[in-house]
Amino acid sequence: AKRAIVLDAAALILGFTEVGDTVAVTSNKVLEEARYRDARYRVLAAQEGGLIRIMEPEPAYVSEVREAARRLGEIELSDADISVIALALQLFRQGWDTCILTSDYSIQNLALRLGLMVKPILHQGIRRVISWEVYCGACGWSGNGSLGDPCPRCGHILRRRPRRER
Repeated sequence: AKRAIVLDAAALILGFTEVGDTVAVTSNKVLEEARYRDARYRVLAAQEGGLIRIMEPEPAYVSEVREAARRLGEIELSDADISVIALALQLFRQGWDTCILTSDYSIQNLALRLGLMVKPILHQGIRRVISWEVYCGACGWSGNGSLGDPCPRCGHILRRRPRRER
């Protein structure tokens, strides 16, 4: 099988590129995020040298990943993060041997839940997949709310915590 390593912004900023017969892939949204930091020249050089392929995930994969993120309570993911996972999922389903290179716990959490391989950078990675629930620290309410919104019962700001496995 063809091998692809999908890079998030942190991987790009740290300068990871193609290794051996593995193709390094990322999306335009990730490029924008990396350029916005201090990696502009490294990213451009890697692109011009053909070390990184820029691909956009198909909308169906983006939708599938967004829905999975919603179900898991991973609501902090940026569009760039979503595009990384969607791209990896698309390549994986097209028969590629795919791995995501990331330092982001939320990306790791969702990718692993979707059955994708993840290689953590900068730290050892997550030990288990977490489902999050939104709750109110003041009155104890929990349910379908968004992080940072007011509690529907008492008005305090909603927070999130790992959902207890039942």
